[in-house]
Amino acid sequence: MLGTVCVLVLAALQGLEAANPQLWRVDASPHHRALRSLQDEGHVDIWSGSGSHAQVMVEEEAKERVKRALLEAGLDHRVEVEDALALVESKMPLKRRKRATNFPMDWNTYHDYNDIEAFIGMMNLTSGGYLREEVATITGEGRPLRVVRITDPTTTGPKKKIWIEGGIHAREWISPAVTTFLIHRLVTDPSWQSILRDTEWYLVPVANPDGYQFSFAGDARSRLWRKNRRVNGVNGRCKGVDLNRNWDLKWGVGASGNPCSETYKGPTAFSEKETHGLQNLMRQIGDIDLFITFHSFGQTVLYPWGWTVKPPANVKMLRRVARKYTDTVNQISNGSTDYQIGGSGPLYGLASGATDDWAYGELGVPLSYTIELPDDGHYGFLLPENRISSTVRETAAGVYCMASFIANTGSCASRRTRNPSWTFRRPSPRFWG
Repeated sequence: MLGTVCVLVLAALQGLEAANPQLWRVDASPHHRALRSLQDEGHVDIWSGSGSHAQVMVEEEAKERVKRALLEAGLDHRVEVEDALALVESKMPLKRRKRATNFPMDWNTYHDYNDIEAFIGMMNLTSGGYLREEVATITGEGRPLRVVRITDPTTTGPKKKIWIEGGIHAREWISPAVTTFLIHRLVTDPSWQSILRDTEWYLVPVANPDGYQFSFAGDARSRLWRKNRRVNGVNGRCKGVDLNRNWDLKWGVGASGNPCSETYKGPTAFSEKETHGLQNLMRQIGDIDLFITFHSFGQTVLYPWGWTVKPPANVKMLRRVARKYTDTVNQISNGSTDYQIGGSGPLYGLASGATDDWAYGELGVPLSYTIELPDDGHYGFLLPENRISSTVRETAAGVYCMASFIANTGSCASRRTRNPSWTFRRPSPRFWG
């Protein structure tokens, strides 16, 4: 059997009542046409794999259809996990422990959206004017999608603008843990105060509030929810849109038009309140210098493009800044956390409608990344709570180094003169590289 728990999590996200989803190993690349077709139809979830095999989740009612399709394509398979949900249930966190203090947040447990709301409110009250909240939109279930702006209000003049997005996929719990930890560092850690004189941060703790809160409902199927909670169609049989396939640059490439698919792109680009509200606010801010969206899992730093293997025009600078992150994390972790750097398309297969491609190609952000957080596949979405603390600290150190480099201040500053002329020529909108 696979030495991995993460492969068990893609079974449950269609809102169906079927039991006993299984994990299959298929002797084909995850990008094989037959597997992509089955995914678009909502019959499988392609989880991971290599050039020679793929790991896919198959619901009970889809087994015969998938078997026929694999047979017709000449692809062998075997069942690796008979009851994926039972194993997921066994790996879920224990019931919430009572906190020893009134502080609404720690980084030793996973916290739901209500805790994150309380944490942002407390940070706002205690930030001394460094933090300001904005609401990008109100979700379909009535939750505010908050964006937190943090900078030193006593300094004026141009500053590097940094946008951090977390939690766009509901089940990737380590992502909001990282974004909230960054907020805490920026507001409370004296060693971060100096960089706020030269940078302006915009952090989205949870870009998918409804889906994220649903994933805390307490059962294995809800724990594995990926999309938002849109009701699709008249009967609402299959809920949700993949918000990371709903942005309007190359919308639909590598995504599904089937509402039951995990990669359902939505009826139109920016059809969802979440993506529409975020893109409006990003446009208002303008001239963002560094964009990062945190996902899990895989330990990769990805740059555009997702829809082609052709690298962007400033790929050397993208790799250089990404290396600031990976080298710092590797150092802080004493070599135990190692990231790969590359383009989204070559590493993960062709797909777009994602935030990082849109930020780079439509908004003209010169440094745009998806960072797939730990681990490398053993736990996957079910990263244990005892791994939260080390992950958020390593990630924060890496992000600080990236910010320090582009602002040319702090520990990772360039050796060149302040505000050097070589800094990041901004792509024009609809810049295709």
